[in-house]
Amino acid sequence: MSNDCAGKPKVSPKREHVRPPITATGVDSYAGVLSAIGLHEILVAGNLPRGQTTGNITYFIIDRSSKAIVSQVTLPDASNQFNRVEIRLKVARLSGAYDIGTFQSNGEFKPAEFLAVRSDLDTPPSGGASGHAA
Repeated sequence: MSNDCAGKPKVSPKREHVRPPITATGVDSYAGVLSAIGLHEILVAGNLPRGQTTGNITYFIIDRSSKAIVSQVTLPDASNQFNRVEIRLKVARLSGAYDIGTFQSNGEFKPAEFLAVRSDLDTPPSGGASGHAA
């Protein structure tokens, strides 16, 4: 690029090759760091309450041992048509147990009785959702 007589940049018709922010070699050098963090798959499953959908609710997935929020999912408050929920999510923190629910206005966590979270996806789900899974 050069400047015209008014001092404004003048774009040349020649296109420049834009390089990615990190090269393949750069990605390889960070592979150990990225794999140490890792992503783990969890499954949110259950049945939504039956009824007319009036809004959406954000449910938070909490690591039961550390009480850290690891993910969230937004679902309708009810449904007359599609009640079964089965959503796979990626989380950076693998835990032995998760809770899923909402936060009340006073900050208290309230588990969702009709949703459960599983982190061991090789084990078939147990009958009925309990609001959390071990």
